[in-house]
Amino acid sequence: MRARKARRADAGAIHRLITHYAAQGLLLPRGEEEIHRDIGHFLVLEEKGQVTSCVALESYGPTLAEVRSLAVDPGNRGRSAGSQLIEFAFAEARRRGVAQLFAVTHAPEFFQRHGFEGVRRQSLLQKTERDCRACPKRRACKLVGVIATVIPERIAVPALGVPARHAAAL
Repeated sequence: MRARKARRADAGAIHRLITHYAAQGLLLPRGEEEIHRDIGHFLVLEEKGQVTSCVALESYGPTLAEVRSLAVDPGNRGRSAGSQLIEFAFAEARRRGVAQLFAVTHAPEFFQRHGFEGVRRQSLLQKTERDCRACPKRRACKLVGVIATVIPERIAVPALGVPARHAAAL
């Protein structure tokens, strides 16, 4: 599998991947128009010319980005596709000068194997304001926040209640 930045022509395949997991309640749904508009956020894995997995890096300012919409074609599960995408996301974040990556996930163990640490979801204020406030599951949400440092020297001043290495998330 080859990792690369997504192209406009990939939007349909990305939409199908996300929709598969959104139907199970594992990802937030994203419309194809939204994916077209935000295609520059997406990274994909392809095999034999077909997109088999995707992830988006959504910016929350110059030093913080969210890893979201991580989706692996069910036929490719167990082949380290998710791990390859996370490694590519870290490399892309470094290239962009992003200090920290975070995710809100049903699978914190997966992210922790890749250097993320658990944080209170509520400490990710920008995320909760942007997506969680309107979510119908917000009162019974079982998602977990995780965060990883990409470029330590770019992290902002520590904030109350969050380890210094995670302060930029606020």
